[in-house]
This record gives sequence, C-alpha cells and structure tokens, in this order.
Amino acid sequence: MKTTVEDKLDRIVYIWNYFIWDYKFCSNKIKFNEDVKTNYFGDILAYFKDTLDLVFTNKKQSNYTDKFSFTISFLQAVYIQQDFIQEMLEIFKTGIDKGALKKDPTYYINRDLRNELVGHPIRKFEDTLISSTLFSYQENEDEIQYLRYHKDNNFKFESKSYKIADIQERHREFLEKCFDEILLKLKSILNEYLSQLDNLEKVIDKHDFKTTLKLVEIYFEAIFKSDFVYDKTSLIKIYDRRNEHIRYQNFIDKFYKDLRTSITEKRNSVKDIFERKLIDKTSFDSLSLPKIAFVLASSDDTGKVATPRQETYHYEIGKIATKRNLQDFEFFGGMLKRKCQGNDLVLCELENMEHNITDEIEYFTSLRLICAELKEE
Repeated sequence: MKTTVEDKLDRIVYIWNYFIWDYKFCSNKIKFNEDVKTNYFGDILAYFKDTLDLVFTNKKQSNYTDKFSFTISFLQAVYIQQDFIQEMLEIFKTGIDKGALKKDPTYYINRDLRNELVGHPIRKFEDTLISSTLFSYQENEDEIQYLRYHKDNNFKFESKSYKIADIQERHREFLEKCFDEILLKLKSILNEYLSQLDNLEKVIDKHDFKTTLKLVEIYFEAIFKSDFVYDKTSLIKIYDRRNEHIRYQNFIDKFYKDLRTSITEKRNSVKDIFERKLIDKTSFDSLSLPKIAFVLASSDDTGKVATPRQETYHYEIGKIATKRNLQDFEFFGGMLKRKCQGNDLVLCELENMEHNITDEIEYFTSLRLICAELKEE
C-alpha cells in the first residue's frame, strides 16, 4: 500500500536535494525562508519516511496490550504525517491551506478519530464535559474499537469501530493526492528552470567566458562547488592567464566540458523524475536469482594468452588531489613520477605542484593537465 506513496515522496526528496537546495532560481519559487534554509524540511522528510512502516503495517496484534500500544502509535503517526503534509503544501506554495484540508474527508475523518481517542480522550469546555472515550477490551485484531460518551447523545454509551485497513486506505489517498499537488507545482518550477538552462546553453556558444560565468552564477551556481577552484573568482584568474601556459587553457576547457555535461544531466534528470515508472521495491524480496557457476582454471590451461595489465594512475592522482601537504605530496607524487618517467609534461607539472603546494590555482591547474595527459579525467 505504501509503495506509490514512497515513490512520490522519493521524487519530491530528489527535487529538493538537487534543485531546490542547489539553485536559487528554483528556491525562489517556493517559501524558502530562513526556517527552511536551516534544512529543517530535510528533517521532516526523514521523519516522514521513518513513520511510513508504522502507518502501513500489516502486522496483527495478538493481545490487548500490544493492540493498545499499536493503536496509539498508529493514529499518532497518521496525525504527524498530516501535519507534515500541511507544512509541505505551504512551503511549496500549492495554495492548499488547513481550511481546505478540513473539508477533505480523507483528512478529517482520520484526524477526528485520533483527536477523540488519543489527543483528547476527556474533552471539556470551560469545565463542562463534552465527551470521554476509552479503548474497548473486545477488539478484533483488524479494527480499532472504543467506547464513547458524548453530550450530543446525552452521554449514552456508544461503541465505535473503525477498520484499520480503511484508515490506511483513506490516509494513502490523502497522501497521494497531496503529493500529486506538490509534484505538479514542482514540475511547473522545473519546466521554467529548463527554459533558463536552454538560454544558458545558447550563451555558452555565443558569448565570452566572463559573460557565461555571470549567467552561470544566476542559473547554475551549484557547479562552482563541484570541483577544485571552480569558484568564480578563481576561474576568472585562470581565464586571464590562458595564454601563458597550456595548463590554464586546459582548465577552462575542462570547466566548459563539465558545464555542458552537467546541464545535459540536469535536463535528463528532470525527464526521469516525471517519466520513470514506479518500481515496487518489495518485489525484489521474492526474486529468485540464477546461480552462478565458478570454474577454476588449471595452471596447465594455456589456451588463452593473458592480456597485459594496463597502467593506471587514479590512485596516485586521487591521493595528491586530496592530500595537499609537502610530505604526502613527496610520497604519492614520487610514486606518480616513477610511473611516468620519460613523460616530460607530467614531470614538469608535478614539479610545479610541488613548488606551489599552497597555491590552489597553480596546484589544481597542473593536476588537471596531468589528468588530461594520462587520460584520468
């Protein structure tokens, strides 16, 4: 029952993490105030997912004590998720407020049940008793039953009963309906954003580097945090030195390549969010995977000639990229030097890195040129 709900929530979480949080153009379209900027909304999403198993459980309770504990936690979890939904609808500016929710039976029936049985089992107004409730000892395992005394009925005994499956189904319908409204709003935002990315791509091809950076800063600023010295100030300094040495022009070329690739990936991810089919994660539990037969080769088997192992450099490059102190550089850089004897470009750039261990621009432009030379991009 929770599969579709979880899938829609996952899509909202993805958009939040990789669009709303990363790009001002997107966050400006919602209620992205100081509270939301603390990422308390991220905590809401995590809490929401944590309560899904409790809300949509099929586990039967065998005795009264277990059923009592389950009923309280179950109804409270439904209530909490309703509050989270109300907050989400407001954050994403869907136009649906609490007044509208109170008119929705998929909302108010479950909420009234929780309030009456868990929130206010004894309800008074100005010291006047309105109603009182208590759990029934004669409950069926698939129902929530309780006894109620209410002033509207002259406090006569009433037995109330609700099917747990009906509560779950009503709540599922409520969640899906609200998630659909949120996703509809997010789809509108992302479609607008894709139009801006189309314009940005046109600028990349027709305008100079500094003009491109200005527009990147407005519409695609997350790329400035995606790699070493990809910040705007450093990129401009590197661009101004592009005619001094190949390492600088290579770095600018790499930034352009990453920018185009990232834009394409963002465009494809939007398409995937709204067009991918639902994957039922529970179906994987029953999959019967084929057995894999392992065949041990004999030392006498000379039918195939072993392919020589191709030299790789990603270990050493990874180390000198993240360990920027002289001692570590001498060790890992020395390993790379020994592998690259005879490659003057690599040796020259390693020397430049060693002499500029604290200069990020010199260090990482040389590193990028080494990566290009050794095809370790």
